[in-house]
Amino acid sequence: MKRLYLVVLFAFLLSIPIAALTQVGGGDLTFTPKDTLPVVFSHKEHLKGKAISCADCHYQFFQMAHGSFKMDMDKMNKAMFCGGCHNGQKAFDVKDSKSCSRCHREP
Repeated sequence: MKRLYLVVLFAFLLSIPIAALTQVGGGDLTFTPKDTLPVVFSHKEHLKGKAISCADCHYQFFQMAHGSFKMDMDKMNKAMFCGGCHNGQKAFDVKDSKSCSRCHREP
């Protein structure tokens, strides 16, 4: 019985890294800024097919703990947070009013 328990425990522990590899990053995060539509951030979409890694944003622009920062458009326009890459060179520009709906959408 003890041997069966150890085999099951070992199989479970082996499955954890495999399950972790199936999800990219922290999944989707929803931000609800005041007086505008929410923003859904997808880790998967930001990493898929791009030559970037988690460390490109964490800890340069974002801490790992959700809600550990106070984001606003003024800061983004100064190349902080999303504006670090969404500057019109690496990715679409957060300063361009035509880009608003790319992030701010109905849920």
